[in-house]
Amino acid sequence: MPTFEYYYNDVMPLPDAHVDTTFPRTHEQKTTAAKKDLARLLKQLEVGGDDTICYPSVDFYSLLALVELIDELRAAGSPKLLIRLIGVMETASSGRYSKPLNVTIALINRLFEAGLPVRLAAETPRYAEYLAGQLNRPVAVAANIEIREQVPLPQTEQFTVICPGSARYDKGFLDLAELFSGVRRRDPDMRIRFITQVLPDRDLKHQIDYLVRLYAIPGTTLLPSQLSPVDLAKLYEEADLVLLPYAQDVYQFRGSAVLIEAMMSGRHCLALEGPAFVDQMRYFGSGTACRSIADMADKVIACSMETPLSRHAKASQARGRFVRDLVSSYRDWVI
Repeated sequence: MPTFEYYYNDVMPLPDAHVDTTFPRTHEQKTTAAKKDLARLLKQLEVGGDDTICYPSVDFYSLLALVELIDELRAAGSPKLLIRLIGVMETASSGRYSKPLNVTIALINRLFEAGLPVRLAAETPRYAEYLAGQLNRPVAVAANIEIREQVPLPQTEQFTVICPGSARYDKGFLDLAELFSGVRRRDPDMRIRFITQVLPDRDLKHQIDYLVRLYAIPGTTLLPSQLSPVDLAKLYEEADLVLLPYAQDVYQFRGSAVLIEAMMSGRHCLALEGPAFVDQMRYFGSGTACRSIADMADKVIACSMETPLSRHAKASQARGRFVRDLVSSYRDWVI
């Protein structure tokens, strides 16, 4: 039996096979469920003052439950609270508030004001700086943890460009046709090939014309929206370059798991300017920022002309810097 109820089927629906009509729907139902879940956990595990409760990516209703149970947490000896924010579910408040991030910040302040030992972290430096300014408290930077090994670059004449991860509108799926076509016009011999995952079925059915257009671009391979870990690892092994044409507004504070996977795999990335993770990409030297889709097409061509030896050396340097920083940043947050 799961320890926690699922509070977000309205904003992040589970697959049809897992539909449950008993999921809490209203703000009040979700608040009650989250409070009940946390209270049960505290009791079952007999949480005490020497314990730590860690939220590796806190969500809105779990944070609200912490505030609702401040007295119970104090009675338990005030266990340490490790709260990491990634700019996703901590603002998923069912449309209850016009500025949910402000509410999230207010809830965190309530925990501090209650004297609970809270240690904060954010996924990106930009988000950490923003939160630190709003809360007037230190916020560590804790990127996604990834342990995969760097893999050798493909030793072929073909140059493979991938867009891994389940496609979404905010990940630039509708920009790919322009991007791929722009490269293809300058690469008529099709030395450069493209592989991308497609939208989930619930969105793809509304984009059939676009899908046909994308499929018609020579040298393009379309994969399902969901891949197994083995297939995803194989995709990185076959890749020379990774594309991240993500939306600036949605990713204002957010990181990218694909960026971290690519960096650890030893693959250079191209991303549009604006998202918070681009700051990390630039700092570690793991990718190149682009001004526009047309500029990204130009940089795909430029990257394809670099030697594998040069690309491998730059990727190894970026990966090493990231690993050292990752270890240090998590030590700063946890200890």
